[in-house]
Amino acid sequence: MSGARSGFAAVIRSLAEGFVRSLVLVVLTGLAPLGWVFAGAGFFALTGSIAGALGCALGVVGVSLLLLARPMCAATRSLVARWTGTELPAAYRPVVPVTRMATGYWWNGYDYQRSRWLSGCRQWVRQRTRDPASLRDMLWMLIAPLTVGVAAALPLALIAGGIGSAVPLSSVGAVVAAGAGVALLPVCWRPAEPMARRFLGPSVVELLTTRIASLVQGRADLTYTQEAELHRIERNLHDGAQARLVAIGLTLGAAESLVDTDATEAKALLRQAKETSLVALRELRELVHGIVPPVLLERGLVDAVRALALDAPIPAVVHSTLDDRLEMPVESALYFAAAELVTNAVRHSGGTAIEITIDRTRTGVTVTVTDDGRGGADRGAGSGLTGIENRVSAFDGALHVDSPPGGPTRVTVEVPCSG
Repeated sequence: MSGARSGFAAVIRSLAEGFVRSLVLVVLTGLAPLGWVFAGAGFFALTGSIAGALGCALGVVGVSLLLLARPMCAATRSLVARWTGTELPAAYRPVVPVTRMATGYWWNGYDYQRSRWLSGCRQWVRQRTRDPASLRDMLWMLIAPLTVGVAAALPLALIAGGIGSAVPLSSVGAVVAAGAGVALLPVCWRPAEPMARRFLGPSVVELLTTRIASLVQGRADLTYTQEAELHRIERNLHDGAQARLVAIGLTLGAAESLVDTDATEAKALLRQAKETSLVALRELRELVHGIVPPVLLERGLVDAVRALALDAPIPAVVHSTLDDRLEMPVESALYFAAAELVTNAVRHSGGTAIEITIDRTRTGVTVTVTDDGRGGADRGAGSGLTGIENRVSAFDGALHVDSPPGGPTRVTVEVPCSG
């Protein structure tokens, strides 16, 4: 009985959602055309000129497209995302600030003008008449009433027609029309999603342009990162191992000069050289470990991360579904990303436990580090997340941060790779 009630409630909810969404789409897509019709009809009633009425209507169409296309399409994107979960990011060209040049003219990204106000107005108009995304918004306003609007209005018209004509309750046609309208309510608003994806989402050219820009930026960031890493290695060698080796050479030279005259002092210098060589060897091993840990080379990503977890100052556990080895550059990027995330969790989260999960997915590998700390991790707060993102972007990877205030913090690094 409860199952039947819940099923009935689900049907009622679906019908109510369909009715509301269809009504919203009819208003959203039909408001502008209704204004165009009223403008033309009003002008015709005043002048009696068909040509004048058409000209007036076209003028109103042009002005409304300039003024209303972006806000109406923004509302449509928001509704589609809320109803279907399909995000349709706007792909408008970036706005160049209106800047006064040394000559006194104002530059708006397109031309120079003497007046700042005129320069801003011309920029506003050009953004809406030359931007491909804005032109697609205008095309949506012209096409949507004849597609999405008609589809959404169909069940409402059938229901209204059925109720309005059903004066004698025995009218079979009215009941059938109303029933058909009710049956269509859950589906007639759905054409909004594919149509919006076709016209309001970024075009293939814009996606490729964004992708190229991202790759160029990622390559530049990786170049800077590699240069900084080389400088770090050079500095550590110069200040550490190289200085130790120079000291060993000087000590051995002094011991050589004393070996015939003061054997005791020569032995002391040799012991000192031996101790210095051990320190130099330890520093070299630490430096090599910072470049590529030996356990990563020998055992792979999972065992290297487990070794990392064992050395963590707070309890850390590792779960993995990865059974095979990856390419060495990918393993290295994921290992150092995990190391940075663990370091962040220890230093900044205030948590008492860390969980590291390494998963093989259908498209690649993910490493997720979760802590039970205070949350609030921010990419721009100097916590190293930007560096991790730059590191994995070289492999077309991505960084996802989920860190609400109060915790927990969950950071996922994803790198696509073949199985």
